[in-house]
Amino acid sequence: DAEWNEWRHKRAFVERASMPFDLLETLALEEGRLRHVADHLARLQRAAAHFSIPWNAGAVHQCLQALADGHPQGLWRVRLLLGAAGQPRAEAFALQPTPEPVRLQLAGGPLMEAHSEFVRFKTTRRAHYAAFAPTETGVFDTVLWNAAGEITESTFGNIAMLLDGRWVTPPLSCGLLPGVGRAVALRDGRVCEAVVRLQDLPRVQGWAFINSLRGWLQARLG
Repeated sequence: DAEWNEWRHKRAFVERASMPFDLLETLALEEGRLRHVADHLARLQRAAAHFSIPWNAGAVHQCLQALADGHPQGLWRVRLLLGAAGQPRAEAFALQPTPEPVRLQLAGGPLMEAHSEFVRFKTTRRAHYAAFAPTETGVFDTVLWNAAGEITESTFGNIAMLLDGRWVTPPLSCGLLPGVGRAVALRDGRVCEAVVRLQDLPRVQGWAFINSLRGWLQARLG
């Protein structure tokens, strides 16, 4: 009802104000070309609208182009940030290929913030993910699940599972980031959406980690 919605909006305002944050996109820059840049900017624009952050497409494009022009060769991880006033900034870090398969671990408890706006939108506020970051040597990332026992994502990517002979990835309704790599895999027909619960895991025949930066990585759990 109206009273509940008002309380929810007030709580969201207080939560946002309690710790300033930037909107975040992480892109691959390969031989001077930004991978899936249109998808990333569309997602960033949606996040800006959600958080009422000014959006200047020209300034964002100019910022990224300047960075790309300065890194015409090699493979780079680009970190694009959009501040509260709408000012973009970008930086690049050398990216090494990832040996496959990567090793995943299952979270020891649920991500209680799975349905938070800071999961649905990518920002620099990531303490809820950092709490599940792998601590064991050789573990690439942690597979997260929500309070209902549904698999959601990992701390810095999406997850695909081979179940009953088809590759599936959890739907957004389970509480996860709408990753660009995930969107590309869905668009290409490489995966379809399906709810996967903890009790289904013994039936999973294969794992993959997906994000725009590293692509589709074969993975194993445990």
